[in-house]
Amino acid sequence: MRWTLGLLLALLAGGGGGCSVSDPVASLHEPEVNASDADAGTPDGGTPADERSAYCARPGPPWLVVDGATGQESCSGHLAARTFPHALCSCEGLEASAPFGTDAFRSSQGSWSPGAPGASIATNGGLSVNSPMEVGGSLWVASTGIQLTSTLSIAESLRNGGPLMGRASVSVRGNAQVSGDISLDALTVGGILSLPAERDLTVSGSLQVSELRREPVEPPVPPCPCAATERVDIGAYVANHVTANHDASIGLEPTALDGFSGDRTLELPCGRFYLSRISGPGSVRLVVSGRAALFVGGDVAVGQRFDVELLEGAELDLFIAGKLSAVERLSLGSVRYPARLRVYVGGTDPIEVPTASTLAGNFYAPLAYMALSERVELYGSLFIQRLAASGGLSVHYDMDVLGTEAACSDVSSR
Repeated sequence: MRWTLGLLLALLAGGGGGCSVSDPVASLHEPEVNASDADAGTPDGGTPADERSAYCARPGPPWLVVDGATGQESCSGHLAARTFPHALCSCEGLEASAPFGTDAFRSSQGSWSPGAPGASIATNGGLSVNSPMEVGGSLWVASTGIQLTSTLSIAESLRNGGPLMGRASVSVRGNAQVSGDISLDALTVGGILSLPAERDLTVSGSLQVSELRREPVEPPVPPCPCAATERVDIGAYVANHVTANHDASIGLEPTALDGFSGDRTLELPCGRFYLSRISGPGSVRLVVSGRAALFVGGDVAVGQRFDVELLEGAELDLFIAGKLSAVERLSLGSVRYPARLRVYVGGTDPIEVPTASTLAGNFYAPLAYMALSERVELYGSLFIQRLAASGGLSVHYDMDVLGTEAACSDVSSR
């Protein structure tokens, strides 16, 4: 049965009983628009539906307005590939006092299985580890160095801009470049260890290095683009879509979820959509059936659950100008296809992950602090200001996020 927004409103009005348990905000069950469908539209292409049909005829990820004055657009795949090259990126530092690890997979080739390399960790600050840490890729620490009280295993290479210290053992499968002193219980480097001649190398136990080179090691360039001129301007992206959106084509009011109560469902087909805010004491469920982008002018602050469900073949770029929070649960994306969800958070409020949450996507919050007091398993990637993981963290990096750029129909901006 095909429901339209008008029919749903008529039924609700006739029922006289207020909101249902799951009150749809906008509910259109439409197939993905292809090029032939767009060509079959009305000649003037002047209606909101025709406009969205033409937009959705483009292949690849959603297209975003990057210049509000000129209307210039760019495929969101360019932004995703540039923003999420690491499984974990931190602007100020990483602290781990429970088991911590990363590995990689490609969702286009099947479900996640443990242990594959390619999931790097990078921080512009320092790294403090008090529990076993396994990096399923390279480790890049730009400034204050690495402090350890437990084992550190690196599947690829190490670049460390400071000392490497602690009552711990370190294993690096590839090359290691260290700018500061080394003082450890044990060290294994499968490739070349580069260490300045004036720096100490003190290993109380086993030292196994394929080749030691006493040579200058410059501190690495900060690997995470965290400076104000480098960050994604989330507020500008949101502002550009206050009017450049397809809300009217699905009967969506920008204030539909501003101050909501109860359980609400918003179904998004292909297109670009704008909401002023998602805030209320109940729960919100976003069901995405096409290649969609959603822009939120304020906070996403939900009193109970905030769920984002991607149907087969769907993907979503979610831009939030304010904070992201849910009291009971965050259930975001699909563990089968993490690369298809990209979330950009512009607020400075800490991000808390409630118990029993599911994080399956790529999350960018360069001004926010995240503290994990319970174990979290994240499918995708995380770009954060600072991370403290006292409950443990596993990141399963979906390398297909790097391929979103290749999926764009044109490598240049429009």
